[in-house]
Amino acid sequence: MDKFETLLKKADIEKLKLFLLSLKKSCYESELLKVTFKNIDILKCNSLTLFQNHFVLFHILYRLQNYFQNDNKYLYIHFMRTILLEYPLKNRCRFFNESTLNFCNALCNENLNYCDFHHKKIGDDKIEEISSKYFYLDKNNFFKLNKKTAEKFINGTWEILSHYKEYKNSFKILDLPESADTETIKKRFRKLAKKYHPDHNNNFDKKFNEINNAYQFLLKMNYLKRLKI
Repeated sequence: MDKFETLLKKADIEKLKLFLLSLKKSCYESELLKVTFKNIDILKCNSLTLFQNHFVLFHILYRLQNYFQNDNKYLYIHFMRTILLEYPLKNRCRFFNESTLNFCNALCNENLNYCDFHHKKIGDDKIEEISSKYFYLDKNNFFKLNKKTAEKFINGTWEILSHYKEYKNSFKILDLPESADTETIKKRFRKLAKKYHPDHNNNFDKKFNEINNAYQFLLKMNYLKRLKI
């Protein structure tokens, strides 16, 4: 039995399910690790061991996402704000706002899951969300981990945690979800920069600087958000 299968076998998936069902508010990944892996000490284990447990946990969570969907529940997965929620009623918009952790819930066409406004916004964001999901569902990626990449990931996670208010606000300024990848961030910046460039209107100076600072900060931080191997 390989390392991945060994960790998967040790995971208490039923206990994790019950914990998710009991949540009244979002939780940190550290809580989920402690629930899922009985003997883990996240403060003492080395970076590679921690990242291997992280990978298996997220592998399980994305499998559970499909499981809960059959029960009309949405499992939002994030290393700082994982939460399980009931989907909106039929004919209500299922667009999920990652900042507020709420669904849009506006009326929509019975043949669509999104209102007209959000139907136009979900393209690139959904593609990135699917990309992350299938990264963790592919167990082959587990075996690409090594000490060096694990340390980069762990250090990057702590960096985001220590600057999380600015990190979250930067996405808000660019009107993007935290799942947005670097290319999506660049596209949004180019669009906003054209709209608010000071050459068009001197009153745009403050707005442009705000957008530019958010963009530069996310370029620096975004590669740390999810390890790409």
